Amino acid sequence: MVKIVCQILMILFFAGAARAQDQQFQQTLEDLMESLGTEPDENTDFQEILDDLSYFSQHPLSVNLATKDELYRLHFLSEIQIDELIEFRTKTGQIYSLYEMAAIKGFNPDLLNKLEPFISFEIQENSSKRKKADNDLFVRSTRAFSDEEGGVGNPNYEGALERYYIRFKYTSANLEYGVVAEKDPGEAFFSGSNKHGFDYAGAYANFRIGTSGQRIFAGDYHVSFGQGLVAWQGFSMGKSSETTQIFRSGQGIRSSSSTDENQFFRGFGSQLKYGKFTLTPFISFRSLDANIDTIEGNPFFGAFQTSGYHRTKTEIAGKNALEQIVGGGHINFEHERWSFGVTAVYTGFNAEMDRSDEPENQFLWEGKGNLVTGFDWKGSVKNVFIFGEAAVSANRGKALLTGMMLKPAPNAEFTAIYRNINKTYFSFFANAFTESSRTNDEQALYFGLKIFPAPHWTFRCYADFFEHRWIKYTTAAPSKGTELFAQLAFNPTKRTEIYLRFFQEEKEQKVTLQNLRNNELQKINRLRLNLSQEINQNFSLKSRIEGSLYSKQSDEKGFLVYQDLMYKPSGRQFSINGRLAYFKTDGYNSRLYAYENDLLYAFSIPALYGEGIRTYLNFRQTLNEKLTLWLKFATTRRFSDSETAEQTTKSEIKVQIRYQF
Repeated sequence: MVKIVCQILMILFFAGAARAQDQQFQQTLEDLMESLGTEPDENTDFQEILDDLSYFSQHPLSVNLATKDELYRLHFLSEIQIDELIEFRTKTGQIYSLYEMAAIKGFNPDLLNKLEPFISFEIQENSSKRKKADNDLFVRSTRAFSDEEGGVGNPNYEGALERYYIRFKYTSANLEYGVVAEKDPGEAFFSGSNKHGFDYAGAYANFRIGTSGQRIFAGDYHVSFGQGLVAWQGFSMGKSSETTQIFRSGQGIRSSSSTDENQFFRGFGSQLKYGKFTLTPFISFRSLDANIDTIEGNPFFGAFQTSGYHRTKTEIAGKNALEQIVGGGHINFEHERWSFGVTAVYTGFNAEMDRSDEPENQFLWEGKGNLVTGFDWKGSVKNVFIFGEAAVSANRGKALLTGMMLKPAPNAEFTAIYRNINKTYFSFFANAFTESSRTNDEQALYFGLKIFPAPHWTFRCYADFFEHRWIKYTTAAPSKGTELFAQLAFNPTKRTEIYLRFFQEEKEQKVTLQNLRNNELQKINRLRLNLSQEINQNFSLKSRIEGSLYSKQSDEKGFLVYQDLMYKPSGRQFSINGRLAYFKTDGYNSRLYAYENDLLYAFSIPALYGEGIRTYLNFRQTLNEKLTLWLKFATTRRFSDSETAEQTTKSEIKVQIRYQF
């Protein structure tokens, strides 16, 4: 092992010169991940946004030629900003530079800095570029080690602890197709229940028809309509440090290259345009994981298995045991600055869903089929942008989400969202702007504000007030809560950023004492000071101090401090970055999170709790114009385990190769 590592390091330091890593692109991705909240949502799929930004970093989007749908794929622009950009270029003609874009309403220096790696100012389509196709192949392997397992893994697992990932993607102007496959740790590989190799595999294709952006889709795909009350898969922005970016621009249907084994469709779909109308029909046939039982010969299941793991006998028995058919579509009408849409989605199974008798399941849908329909809208009245969606489900469920965005002053943005979702509303594919991960039983009001009080200063804040009128899995009675966020950032130069962030959440949670359950107020406070500094073209630093306070039945506190160093030598093919972090918390409830640089198309946001040190090193080496190598070594050393009072060490090695041709 040591010999192999030494050989790899020799390659890193002595290969010839070529194109260096784009630090600004990496920083933009990190900023985006960091903005998504204080704690990662395991239901969030980042593959879509990583695909878009990686593509535009190599094929910059022309702001003079881009359509509205293409501008949505930059993910940094709100509906208002996109409309202002299109109106500006219509009135003034060609846009020549970022300095000229600064004259567009809402395009502040921070936003322009984020956009810079992904846009160009071309005014004519380069036909040779448009005809050139991209072929992209990724191969990745990861392996985790810990003291407890002794390097041999869990004896109940069918396979070894390595994770394998492979992805191929072909992209041209009129055609896109690809395949993706993954083997999770503990799953068999070319043996046992996976004699053909990978536990999960998917494929997709889409091609253009006509000249108006119409496409046909086959294989795996995502759909996203309205504001997510009926159907939304793939990336979505929830509560984040981008406090006014709360409107969702549904992109209809898109091919899926993700390894998320739950949130996707498999079948056929299309996006057809007729004048002011856009029609998006789709149909999906796929198998899901569930434990199927029978009563008097009738099959039923109580819940889905959503982990994606097939390591033990129980997990393997439930693999692809449930058949699902989904059919539906969306029709949209656009007129000037207004848009209206109707969505309908039917979901059917070959077994009946019969939930457990727990109180939180009392009003949720059960049966073999579910129909959900919705109506969505967006448009502008003077300087106010209005949007929303209303939906109904088969079991008398009703849901409403409506919001507004405006600029009360040239240096300020304000937004508000009201949501009212009753306890019987249920859609399998809903993923709306809500407090709960499940779009059900929530009445809430959100306010977001963004101000530029002086040059180089930015203040962001939001307040979310929510109430649940029935019991949740984490509560013993109806409950309510409040979430507050504030961040003050100072950018004295393009190379320096300092921000101070405060987060507070108060909500009622279930407590069990002597077989009695009741709600008790849970409070979480976090305070962060962050400094990012690009010293020169070769070196960048990031420093952070963060603390947390938790209280419910008992109080906990936590502390995290880390130092990052990024090094990219001029005229060389490699870059290296690393972190040294120290953390100390009283328990898991006061845990802290910190986004880590990782392999391309991968990300890490580990939970840090107890007392210990977290370190990692990343290497990126461009071997030639087509081949790039990534390596990551990470270790978490806990000084004392709360149960055994012994030191524990968990390490991870990741290797990835990318071949572009």
